Amino acid sequence: MAAQDVSINISTQPAAIVKGSSSGRLIVDICNNDGGTRVAAANKLRPLISFPSSLIGNTVVPIAISGWVVLSNDGQNIRLENSVALAPGTCSQIEIGYTGIAVGGPLTITGTLGFNGPQTTGNLTGNDNSTTSVTVYLDTDSDGIGDIIDLDDDNDGILDTVENAQLSSDTDADGVPNRIDLDSDNDGIRDVAEALGVDLNEDGMVDGAVNAQGVPLAAAAGLGVIPPDADFDGKPNPYDVDSNNDGISDLLEAGLNPNWDINNDGKIDCTTNCDTDGDGVPNIADGSSGDWKAAPIPDLTPTTEINSLEFAGAASSRDIIVNVFEKNDVQNIPGNIIGFRITKISGFDITYSLNTGSSNVSGVTNNSNGDWTFSENTFFITVMAKSGISIPPNSFKKIGFTVTRKEGIPANTTQNITVTILYGSAGEGKVDNNIVQTQVTAN
Repeated sequence: MAAQDVSINISTQPAAIVKGSSSGRLIVDICNNDGGTRVAAANKLRPLISFPSSLIGNTVVPIAISGWVVLSNDGQNIRLENSVALAPGTCSQIEIGYTGIAVGGPLTITGTLGFNGPQTTGNLTGNDNSTTSVTVYLDTDSDGIGDIIDLDDDNDGILDTVENAQLSSDTDADGVPNRIDLDSDNDGIRDVAEALGVDLNEDGMVDGAVNAQGVPLAAAAGLGVIPPDADFDGKPNPYDVDSNNDGISDLLEAGLNPNWDINNDGKIDCTTNCDTDGDGVPNIADGSSGDWKAAPIPDLTPTTEINSLEFAGAASSRDIIVNVFEKNDVQNIPGNIIGFRITKISGFDITYSLNTGSSNVSGVTNNSNGDWTFSENTFFITVMAKSGISIPPNSFKKIGFTVTRKEGIPANTTQNITVTILYGSAGEGKVDNNIVQTQVTAN
């Protein structure tokens, strides 16, 4: 009578996974090689699968185990037992999942076939063990090309060789090398933008697919761009905080919040907890500080609405609406103020209601005054959003005022009503669109 040999074979699919990915799979095939009629009884087979904890930690989970039960699983070693008999000449397949925790490999995964009691009659011990390997690799930009072979690790369109060849391979000394730093000089402007790349979604990476070497196809047809050096000082723009050498930092020239750079060194100020996700973009300028990639932050801008700009006669008045727009289609960042101020002018009084109501602009227009607090001093009316109030993404809030011509103002007096969004409102960074002026005339 033929021997009843039971074998185990394991294989990884795929053999390598990205760090942080839970897509790792191990396929285990248990086969009853008996050529006759003998089954492998239920509760007889007890395979043990052991994983390298240095790569996968304690992340082992059963995925598909029909006909099997888990006897033990500490996240590194999993032992199962067949709950269904295995017929002669058939195999049963088990699927086990795991997550890549640390970069390394290839390291060995071992499958050992054990038994509940004596081995099956005639079992050949030579196929009671099986090994395979697993590798965990880094793919910083998640383009499917591991950093080890990726010629542009951060997909900014600039080859790693170019980024490594700068005066420093970590220009801004933030601990993130240029090759995986989306803002290598910490000036608040993404490298892809300073290299004149296309990044419509503002994630810091060139839009579109990459080639087999991990270089965006839109970056010089996959060859990688040579970033411009506007002032010819040997420091290309992505690595130069004053790229035209005019004495004004790129941060200010880009219209970014000057409060980001109080010490005026051309870089965003920060000393602790600066870049949570390690993409080289300081949290204050990154709408996605929880994962490696950049994202846009809010951008507020004001406009005004008024039926007429001319005021005929003393004490004549008109309603005016201030619209506060969020134009980047981004949620306001919690913990930031939202506010604006109106500069007082000598020829006209500007008043307001503390309650939500309507304004006589374009017929009748509802305002949101009740959502705001109002305060005044000699020079300004300051309007601040109440707790819990935000500007909807890609939308606006309307705040109503009344403008009244003062007594004794000469005819043909023209003055500007100036509305200014306060720096940092809603967590915005761009401030060069924070002012609107509306010219009114006493006729």
